[in-house]
Amino acid sequence: MHKIHQRIIALVLLFSVVACSPKLKVAQSKAQLYPISANLPADSALETFIRPYRKTLDATMHDVVALSAVEIQKGRPEAPLNNLFADAMFFSGKKWGLNFDIAYTNYGGLRISLPKGEIHRYQVFELMPFENMLALVTFSGKDMQAFFDFMAQTGGEPISGASYTISGKKATDIKINGQILDANKNYTVLTSDYMANGGDGGVIFSKALKRDDTPYKLRDALFLYLDYFKNNGIQLNPLADGRIKIK
Repeated sequence: MHKIHQRIIALVLLFSVVACSPKLKVAQSKAQLYPISANLPADSALETFIRPYRKTLDATMHDVVALSAVEIQKGRPEAPLNNLFADAMFFSGKKWGLNFDIAYTNYGGLRISLPKGEIHRYQVFELMPFENMLALVTFSGKDMQAFFDFMAQTGGEPISGASYTISGKKATDIKINGQILDANKNYTVLTSDYMANGGDGGVIFSKALKRDDTPYKLRDALFLYLDYFKNNGIQLNPLADGRIKIK
């Protein structure tokens, strides 16, 4: 018991000394870049440590998640990759029971094309390397028109569940699920939390009437969609189907 008391007293004294010590401040700092390239010598200790993890990760990342009949590329005003990704969001969002009218993601977020033939898990991570979550953003009919105008000004963005024509950087002939845009109705857009936060020039999202975050990742929406094709023995063959036109 005596030893326990001694330890308690020692700890109290230690905390008292730390608490009374003067606060340290950085007097000077110097920024320096340390280039990382294939020319750096290997660290054998680090390599030994990560080897078992790499083996497991490599096995998972090389899983074939889909087969494609064509190379899937992005483009404007629309393209097969744009439509594939937006359709994946729409499909998976409905599967997860989310309530929305259209799905939208930003063109700049699509980082690579997908190859013809086998598509591996790591390639989906390269396509969408960010840990973005899905969000539901509700607009008034008036601001929904402004949202479509925003997409028209960029030259076209990936969407699903809607169609429109770009005319002089304005959106015309807007249809949502086959119905003409109603200025007196509210609409909900399924998008990423990045865009809902105003990323990539999305200032229009600051006008949202309501925002609801979801527990679902944007990337997982694509995986769920690809699972549907793989499990049903269907090859991917997305098309530019005319959902966005230029006048």
